Amino acid sequence: MNVLLTSSGRRTSLLKAFKEALSLYDGSVFAGDMDGLAPTLFLADKAFRLTPVQDDGYLDLLLEMVTEEEIQLLVPTIDTELEVLSKNKDLFLKRGCTPLISSPRTIEITFDKWETVNYFASQGIEVPASWIPGDLNLFELPEDLFIKPRQGSASQHTYKVNKSDLPKYLDWVPNPIIQEELKGPEITVDALLDFSGELLHYVPRIRIRTLAGESIQGQTIDDSEIRPWLCNVFEALSYSGAVGPITMQYFHTKRGPVLTEVNPRFGGGFPLAHAAGGHYPKWIIQMLNGEKVEPRIGEYKKNYFMTRYYDEIFSENRAF
Repeated sequence: MNVLLTSSGRRTSLLKAFKEALSLYDGSVFAGDMDGLAPTLFLADKAFRLTPVQDDGYLDLLLEMVTEEEIQLLVPTIDTELEVLSKNKDLFLKRGCTPLISSPRTIEITFDKWETVNYFASQGIEVPASWIPGDLNLFELPEDLFIKPRQGSASQHTYKVNKSDLPKYLDWVPNPIIQEELKGPEITVDALLDFSGELLHYVPRIRIRTLAGESIQGQTIDDSEIRPWLCNVFEALSYSGAVGPITMQYFHTKRGPVLTEVNPRFGGGFPLAHAAGGHYPKWIIQMLNGEKVEPRIGEYKKNYFMTRYYDEIFSENRAF
């Protein structure tokens, strides 16, 4: 059984987790990226050069790759890959490869933050009060606001603003969404749904410190008070066609948990969830092998910490 991580970049811990999961299945973990110095390329069993996702030949390149290398599982790691893989999932399945990807509807909902708030509000999930240009009345807005791109990622172009300063930020932020500023701790949840959309597991964690939008210090938290709410969120996601890994964020406010963002892929802070008991690569491989994986809700280490540091790989050449 062979696995390919696309746009693998610095996801070395995720790659190692899949290598460990494949240890009983006589398989290999391949990595693909545009950057010949991406660290994962030097740790993978084989490295591949990828073109930008926007290139016309990107899809054909991946299809050729999974056929030649007999890839059974394709794992995307960045948001821009998700739409093209989801819409063309059947092309991979016909070649014996399963893309770890949710439905086109799920991708549509989660990639656009305006769609996110509207969809989950319709499912009875608390979301921030939100506005888009053309739907604004400055006099009716709260004083403290948050502005970000509707299709943004990695915390780029995100600002806390006072409503008096909002007009100038509207020119700075591409395709913006404006939301109330939420007060309270921000929680990230790493989760796994099976191939039918059933929730198998989740690990909620606090991002103690971030760098470029990625958690570099974190702590898992107890789920006893939020378990019913989390199950409702993942049920709504399953209804939209979500499968596989999910990274979700919410604020724990005085009015309760408020959902802010969902990414249907592995998050950058997943290594903490994995270390705390969320062995998602192993369970994914088992499911792909036809084995039944039972739900393990609440089975993870609480108050477990992660801190990250830099490490180096040395080579006389680039990977390609």
